Amino acid sequence: MDKLLLPGFGAPARLYRRLLVPGWTVLEPPSFRSAGAGLRSYRAWLEEELRRRGDPVWLAGHSMGGALAVLAAADDPGRIAGLTLISPAGLPLRKPVAASAADLVRQVAGGRYRAGDAAWALAQVLAAPRAAFALAREVRALDLSAEMERIRRSGLPVEVVSCSTDTLVTPSQCRRQAALLGARHRQLLLPGGHMWMLGRAEQLAAVLQ
Repeated sequence: MDKLLLPGFGAPARLYRRLLVPGWTVLEPPSFRSAGAGLRSYRAWLEEELRRRGDPVWLAGHSMGGALAVLAAADDPGRIAGLTLISPAGLPLRKPVAASAADLVRQVAGGRYRAGDAAWALAQVLAAPRAAFALAREVRALDLSAEMERIRRSGLPVEVVSCSTDTLVTPSQCRRQAALLGARHRQLLLPGGHMWMLGRAEQLAAVLQ
């Protein structure tokens, strides 16, 4: 069975790839420039990825990747063996954009991101700023309650993972999503907030196993 991880908003696949245990593949989402139709384009991209693989896959997703995983499972649960949702988007986010941007600057300055990864992500935004900001607004406003209820009724195995220091997709939001999904909720007591997995390959491995 293929096991696929979907990155968060604007994150390169390589950011996660170096953290993964064997057996997992990180998908590289389309750039903001090439996915000009917003979340609809990312859904179509993922649908094609799943169609090419044929057999049901286990999907893990972080942040926006979690929301995409939920949408894929709600659209066609027969293609999905199970879900691991790590601080997933999917309910409206309340943290101000400016505060999220300030967190990113502090993480880059503190060395949590490799310079090449941060530069790559910035270049993607600068290449298509309108598309990037439109997608960010769309993801922040998502309410996938109906899709989550549909997944719960399907009986698909799901785990929702939160981090105690995450102020973007908070533990309370993750607990609410888990309830809607009929899923297990696991809270990690870790520093690092929304990007806790950076430098913590062993904890990410435990989540994915």
